Amino acid sequence: MVKQRHISAHNDLKTGFFCKFFVVLGVLLLVIYLVQLVVPAVSLGDTVSGALLAFAILCIGLGLISYFFSCQFAKLSQIADDVEHDESLLDEEDEKELKE
Repeated sequence: MVKQRHISAHNDLKTGFFCKFFVVLGVLLLVIYLVQLVVPAVSLGDTVSGALLAFAILCIGLGLISYFFSCQFAKLSQIADDVEHDESLLDEEDEKELKE
């Protein structure tokens, strides 16, 4: 049997962490690529430098996508808070219970 998991609206699935991780990794790889490009003493070869650039672009792209999801989860959390605390959505019975 498959156990159902209920994910809260306040859970961002660690997208903020992954956003920072991928952007930092991508920038680090880009800096290594630029150092290798500028300083002729550090030559890694055409294939390695191309791979560094490709992974830098991929990591920065994944970081930006993670940032987008992080922003969407933050908006979802805010909407969930608004719905949870909106008194106009309460039923008459719930209002009577709150007044008692």
